Amino acid sequence: MAEKKKAKAKKTTTKKKTTRKVVVKETPALDIDSSSVTVESAQETVAPREVVTHKKTKKAKLPPGLRYYGTGRRKEAIAKVWLKPGSGQFNINGKSLTEYFCNRKVLEFQVARPLVITNTQLNYDVFAEAYGGGVPGQAGAISLGISRALLEVSPDFRVKLKREGFLTRDPRTKERKKYGHKRARKSFQYTKR
Repeated sequence: MAEKKKAKAKKTTTKKKTTRKVVVKETPALDIDSSSVTVESAQETVAPREVVTHKKTKKAKLPPGLRYYGTGRRKEAIAKVWLKPGSGQFNINGKSLTEYFCNRKVLEFQVARPLVITNTQLNYDVFAEAYGGGVPGQAGAISLGISRALLEVSPDFRVKLKREGFLTRDPRTKERKKYGHKRARKSFQYTKR
């Protein structure tokens, strides 16, 4: 009995070598006479691929005539804004106000606020080209651009716009990263030992 137990113990301690078998499938050879195949017939057998293209929004060209210009900036965003006498429509990068700001009512309110304060929201069409930064930063930039363009329309609006703070460029931007820190102010984790 003791011999059988020792034999079983030896069997369990020995490691088995595993081998992997690689199976290669051979493809049958095709006998095609190269003189009988033409380039035209080969192209006809391959189905053409469908090319999917995204619709690019066309930038709305500024209408000719009288218009007033103002530049606005906020964080990293820059907006070029033109006011033209019209019915109060917004065109921001070729889109309407609600379409561009995706029904974010606070941003729509912020953009239209200078026109509401001066009571000219139905008198001028707004054409804006905004780039850089994020959507909220672009909204602030467009608002400042509209305010500056309204000053070109009439210098009398300065008192109303200044009182509401629409002529002040918001100086808050992202602070630079400092060396020895993870970000501008955040430090690396402190280890005592």
